[in-house]
Amino acid sequence: MDEERRKDILNGDAEGALGFLAAKKDADDMFFYKYHVDNEGRLARLFWTDSKSRVDFSVFGDVLVFDTTYKINKYRKPLVVLAGVNNHLNSTVFGCALLSDERIETYEWVLSTFVEAMKGRKPVAVMIDGDSAMRRAIKNLLPDACHRLCSWHLHRNARSNIRCEEFNNRLYNLMARKCSTFEFEDRWARLVNECVVVKNEWVKKLYRRRRLWAEAYLRDHFFAGMRSTQRCEKMHTFLNEYLNEKMRLYEFVRSFDLAIAWLRHTESKAVHTSENTKPVLTTILPKLEGSAAEVFTRNVFFMVRKHLNRQGLLISEDWSEDGGSRTYYYSKYGGHEISWRVDYDRSMEKLICSCMKFESKGIPCAHMFRVMVVEGMNRIPEACISKRWT
Repeated sequence: MDEERRKDILNGDAEGALGFLAAKKDADDMFFYKYHVDNEGRLARLFWTDSKSRVDFSVFGDVLVFDTTYKINKYRKPLVVLAGVNNHLNSTVFGCALLSDERIETYEWVLSTFVEAMKGRKPVAVMIDGDSAMRRAIKNLLPDACHRLCSWHLHRNARSNIRCEEFNNRLYNLMARKCSTFEFEDRWARLVNECVVVKNEWVKKLYRRRRLWAEAYLRDHFFAGMRSTQRCEKMHTFLNEYLNEKMRLYEFVRSFDLAIAWLRHTESKAVHTSENTKPVLTTILPKLEGSAAEVFTRNVFFMVRKHLNRQGLLISEDWSEDGGSRTYYYSKYGGHEISWRVDYDRSMEKLICSCMKFESKGIPCAHMFRVMVVEGMNRIPEACISKRWT
């Protein structure tokens, strides 16, 4: 970094950015910011979050996306965006940090400051883009959280390291395949043998980290339906309308604030739609569909309705009864190689499906809806409704 830029960060530019954040703090009691200067007095680390972000994290902070791929400002400082998804399936920003480097201790500072701002609350799951320093920091600071590597970055790296189209296509499908770990191991063995990559070092390393990316190992963990940080890629496109590489720190912080304000404006429109309008019911099961429309936000309802429609494609393979519980087995029409099991506790009105969609996404699956139809239910049981999506 040349001398002129160093002076900017040391003097007026950094002071302007900090002054802007101090003014935000004066107007918002829950606004939080923290910074760190290096031995030469330069601004090295800066973190900030406001009251809306802190409240959002208290409600939707179960899954955290830790994105470090955005670097648009005059000093090429890495921007860390800590984000998630709200109950309208909209991206929401929990906090931001500007850094001078990407070392483990720097990321640890970001995470510890973030947890401090959120009054000790930590996410139960974290989505990361694959940076080794970031992974180490998250492992050190959030050891109890379930970690997941971004599938989009992983697939891009696969194409860079393995020049075999068949391997890359089959890997992509295997990453997302909802199957048992036994089936995964069998399919992996066939994949690496048939594509002759058994001895490839990158493939070996990928396999050792399979519990961080394979759906077979992660499908019982809640990730709010996210498998990649590509949600952040879309946010980058949005941020580019407000930010550019010529901006000084003060301009950057101010423009980022405007971008977040507009992002929240679009969120408010989703809230208005959910609270003040009713969707047109289109399925042949209007009572169940209406039940879903009443409890879920509009965007989540549209997602749930797709699964309600798909229940009609399921074929009953078998069923059994034991006391107050019933077990149903279903396969998809034209796809008998996969069978799903749904256990239904009649006294508690609780359904558990082997596909684990409810555990991973928090919404009832087509197999659950099929049991609801067979059992003559007119509403979705409370046990099948995640308050997170209401």
